[in-house]
Amino acid sequence: MVRWILSQKFLAYLEALVAQNLAYRGELLFFVLAQSLPLLFLALWVEGGPRPDADYARYYFFAWLAGFFRPTGVAYNLGYEINTGRLSPLLLRPFSPVLDHLADQLALLLVYLPLAMPVAALFPALFPGFLGGLSVARLPGYALYLALGFCFHFALGWLFGALAFFLERSEGLLEAYYGLLYFFGGMTLPLDALPPGLVRWLGWTPLPYLVYHPAALAAGWERQAGYGVLAGWTLLTGALAALAWRRGLARYSAMGA
Repeated sequence: MVRWILSQKFLAYLEALVAQNLAYRGELLFFVLAQSLPLLFLALWVEGGPRPDADYARYYFFAWLAGFFRPTGVAYNLGYEINTGRLSPLLLRPFSPVLDHLADQLALLLVYLPLAMPVAALFPALFPGFLGGLSVARLPGYALYLALGFCFHFALGWLFGALAFFLERSEGLLEAYYGLLYFFGGMTLPLDALPPGLVRWLGWTPLPYLVYHPAALAAGWERQAGYGVLAGWTLLTGALAALAWRRGLARYSAMGA
């Protein structure tokens, strides 16, 4: 009964955050356009890539869509609350401030996806063979990748945000991570264009399973599933985030905040 009541309160809070974010839908539209980096590289690979244009269109479409499942604001917002002392009143509530950020990122996702639909509708018009290579049977695997990717990036944002207890500018680590993701995650180029040795080494990291593998799977390229690797990295990152959070709160209280 208690869990049901708490879940209802969380859903009500999520609904309020969706309404709040819709008030800034013009700003959110610019964010949707800012996620267009994979679409820029689509134009380059269509011009000079060895695959048919529709293959690249499907790959970069799903790579672009995966970008909306990266809750990027957690590290910045949490670090801001820690550095400015705004975290202090949030700690007086009966639930963790981390749940605030989780609800906020879920609300943003629910707002982003409808705004992205007009852009998505352009793909079948620009690439006549786009729909022909799609398969509904591959979409559940793609959705599982997106869900794991969302959890991983939320845990990573929580970890880097919690490091603000110890570092002056912890979000700089997240910016460095995104630089690696852009080049070695499959956003700028399909990873099969890289040397095979480098690709094998990257397979031990979460990077290829966040963009390249899900996009290649949904596009119809044969790829080995990496759900276990990504789930393992998510659990490890979540454990480190929880540890940094607990240690940081003890340090935060000791400083009299």
